[in-house]
Amino acid sequence: MKELNNRWKGSIALCIFMLALSTHPSVARLNEGKFIPFSQAVSSIADRQTRLHRIEKGDTLSAIARDYDVNLNTLMQTNNMDEKTILNVGATLKIPNYQGPVHIVAPGETITYLAERYQVSAAAIVDANHDKNPNCLEVGDCLRIPETDEEWLEQSMFEPSRGVSQRNTLSWPISGSITCSFGWRKSGFHHGIDIANKIGASIHAAAAGTVSWAGYMSVYGRTVIIDHPDGKQTLYAHAQKIYVEKGEKVSRGQVISSVGISGVTTGPHLHFEVRADKQARDPMSYLRRND
Repeated sequence: MKELNNRWKGSIALCIFMLALSTHPSVARLNEGKFIPFSQAVSSIADRQTRLHRIEKGDTLSAIARDYDVNLNTLMQTNNMDEKTILNVGATLKIPNYQGPVHIVAPGETITYLAERYQVSAAAIVDANHDKNPNCLEVGDCLRIPETDEEWLEQSMFEPSRGVSQRNTLSWPISGSITCSFGWRKSGFHHGIDIANKIGASIHAAAAGTVSWAGYMSVYGRTVIIDHPDGKQTLYAHAQKIYVEKGEKVSRGQVISSVGISGVTTGPHLHFEVRADKQARDPMSYLRRND
């Protein structure tokens, strides 16, 4: 009995010690409930810029995007989905209030970094986010990314990069977010880059040359291929309309087609390829950087 009483007293003393410790300022700071993990903070901020849609039988991502008048790629990005995602009846989708791409700021990111990443001018990002301080972005900020930026597009087309010969560089055929890079992915090897933009947006020749193909191709849909004097070829796929003909000579920056969803595609974008020595090359190695 004496041993039992001693254990009971020891337990009481331990409880009193723990209670006193929890009221100490250094520990209380951890219990105030103000600490929010970065991932949770990002979700709460992003949620304020979305609506909710409950999936019903027969729903498709493209139909939902059309009904809410939002960009299909943005809808998939907001919900962490891709073209292979299966929609489950009764599940909830986040519908972004902003139609274009949205970027959630991570530690260390700046306007200059985001401008280079999304291939738009820093001024365009600032103009689209008047409620944000461009000189001091906060982690978790949701930034609207312009889908088109004529100032950046014009600069990339007609101003050669410093230290690089204009003859060996290609102009960007269109502005927009790169949604798929060159290289391997789950469905196989991706021979170019995908640049998202709205249906009907103008696609420009990356360099002067002669049109060697202007028509429909399997998988690629409506496609234009341009042969360039230095031996390279550039390919522009999934077009809505084609404005040039086979054998036609085109100049750098000339409008050759418009963005569409022809061929095998999950949303409006330009699939852009560069071929050298009859091999597909990473277009990012040839496209001008906006230095």
